Amino acid sequence: MLQVAPETPRSPLRRAQIGPILVLIVLVMAGNGMVVPMMSLYAQQFNVSGTLVGMMITLFGVGRLVANIPAGIASERFGRRPFLCLGPAIIAVGAFGAALAETFEPLLFWRFVQGVGSGVYMTVSATVLVQISRVGERGRIMALYQGGLLFGAGIGPGIGGLLVAWMGFAAPFWAFGVVALAALVVALVAFEEPAAEPAGSAPEATGNRVAAPAPSLRGLLTEPTFLYLSLINFGVFFTRTASQWVTIPLIAADTFAMPVAVIGGALTLIAASNFVMLPMVGAVIDRVGSRPVTIWSTVATAVSLVMIAFAGHVWVFWAAMVLMGIAGAFSGPSVAAALADRMPRGLQGPAMGVQRVVGDAGFVVAPLFVGLVYDATTLGNEGAVWINAILMGAAAALFAFGARPEPAPKA
Repeated sequence: MLQVAPETPRSPLRRAQIGPILVLIVLVMAGNGMVVPMMSLYAQQFNVSGTLVGMMITLFGVGRLVANIPAGIASERFGRRPFLCLGPAIIAVGAFGAALAETFEPLLFWRFVQGVGSGVYMTVSATVLVQISRVGERGRIMALYQGGLLFGAGIGPGIGGLLVAWMGFAAPFWAFGVVALAALVVALVAFEEPAAEPAGSAPEATGNRVAAPAPSLRGLLTEPTFLYLSLINFGVFFTRTASQWVTIPLIAADTFAMPVAVIGGALTLIAASNFVMLPMVGAVIDRVGSRPVTIWSTVATAVSLVMIAFAGHVWVFWAAMVLMGIAGAFSGPSVAAALADRMPRGLQGPAMGVQRVVGDAGFVVAPLFVGLVYDATTLGNEGAVWINAILMGAAAALFAFGARPEPAPKA
């Protein structure tokens, strides 16, 4: 069994890499948050059907799917910094193009371009954090990453709403372009290329398997533990779209007659519970290990979904919202850390690209799944939620009983 390389003192170079990445995350997520809540209203200005309005979101996801793996492979060959610059640059072009669009077809095209830029940026930024983090500290770094995502996504919609009120529906796209250019400047000025093999970052040294002299992506993709984690990653994104964004609001309205404002409060409660837990999440993951935290947070997500599907009283529904937020706080960083521990040197970019594809696939197919369950069966919205719960429970069981255990991290 390989031994984990001894930790070295945290260098100024590592701080100079983590800080800019977090700034980039906040900027780009805030820019996207300014645009997303206003897209359907903006699209209606072109007098198009509801299906075409939905295409604005779908094509953004398709753009990310197209870019994820090529960005990961290219960044492994040519370095991370060029693509941390390229991603925001593409986003800026797409945002300005959307702001200038006079008909709906160009608007769809520029949303696809924004998705490509987002795929490049998300894949490479996450790969950088995997590359520069060490065993025993990845939980804290991934928690910072999730915190940046939540903070940026949280402040964006309010700013976007004010911009629309002041300057019209194209204003958030102009602002998104400006924010993306600011992210480009940060990447150019503040970010330094990480070393190819930082000390102590060898994910293959976790004891899950003996590292091969020349690891292959095919070998990684057929490794059971990696596949089980990929299924959990798929489930996390699937749950976010299928349950949190689609079915939970419908259940709240149909079963408990909640007004729109209260439903919004329920979804905010999920995010608030998630955000409140983040300060302790990283330390817990690094102390007890990413594997048990991944298992129990996935199980907790499944339990929260079961509570929602069979809630007979409104207090059960509200308790499920809190549990889902707490589980999500632990799930995102722990899954990311567990995957990072299994990404060999030289394959971190492609492996992260694959994981972004897996997550985005869950994001894209979930609304289609919910519609199919509702239209083609008698299960209703509750049925879609408990099927989602079965998915998460099965993924947790496969990882718990099929994955090789990891050694206990250092205290």
